[in-house]
Amino acid sequence: MNKRLQLAIISCGIAASVIFPQICQAKTVEEEIEKTGILNVGIREDSPLFGFSSDKVGYCADFANSLAENLSQKLDKTITVNLIKSTTQTRWDLVKDGTVHLECGPNTITPEREQEYGITFSKPFFVTATQVFVRIDATEESLRTGTIGIIKGTTNEAEIRQVYPEDQVNDSFKRRSEGIAAVQLQEISGFASDGILLEGTASFLEINPEKYTLVTPLVGDRPLCAAYGMILPEDKKNTQWHDTVNSLIAQSGQGEKVWENWFRELLPYVGAVLEACQADQESNNNSQDSTQFQSL
Repeated sequence: MNKRLQLAIISCGIAASVIFPQICQAKTVEEEIEKTGILNVGIREDSPLFGFSSDKVGYCADFANSLAENLSQKLDKTITVNLIKSTTQTRWDLVKDGTVHLECGPNTITPEREQEYGITFSKPFFVTATQVFVRIDATEESLRTGTIGIIKGTTNEAEIRQVYPEDQVNDSFKRRSEGIAAVQLQEISGFASDGILLEGTASFLEINPEKYTLVTPLVGDRPLCAAYGMILPEDKKNTQWHDTVNSLIAQSGQGEKVWENWFRELLPYVGAVLEACQADQESNNNSQDSTQFQSL
């Protein structure tokens, strides 16, 4: 064989990887993990219960460790977890460019997001609804006419804009803790986010439960529900990886134990939201009424 041709073939990782990346980067996620012994997981630092503080404590860290244990048994090799900080802005690209093998966090599953960002969601591992954090002394009138804070770029923003006119929506907040503080200081009437994240943040901030409540905006008698999923690579070669992650989410033993460790104390609240959202799915009521609120 011509030595130059032979060298070109051997140097796949250099020149050909640029020209023919689909040939030279053909490893699946599980093949890469087996080769490196490392499971890279994107995780939030600002989502209490799921991932919070610089130590990245929460459900997602425990899920990652359980997933690594499963992979260690499956691949007959010790797999270690490398947690990488993700945000609402970076989560999609971290998965798409291969920096992480999955991103775990409060990611609302929608077909539009899968198409827009070129990713795949796992099976749902949590169900919540858009709710509004308000002071315990808030009146229905203040909810109807006051200013509601949101975080820009979230599904909550789009949903709250269905309920409130533009001049009543404040999208300047970057963190839930900022919005909750603004409510406590009576700078805004309420702050909208996923209910479970509001509960988690309030608990993390050690706010007296008797000082606040969560109300649920209804559109056509329906709560604005959301299911969370892990963000996974889209490509079809990784269907086995999708199955591996989904099997742990659905697992009645290990996966359930991880879930209950973080959400057991909130089961009454979680159950009420789940019941309301299941009723929403069964309902065919498509009327629009943006002035209703409900406590779950």
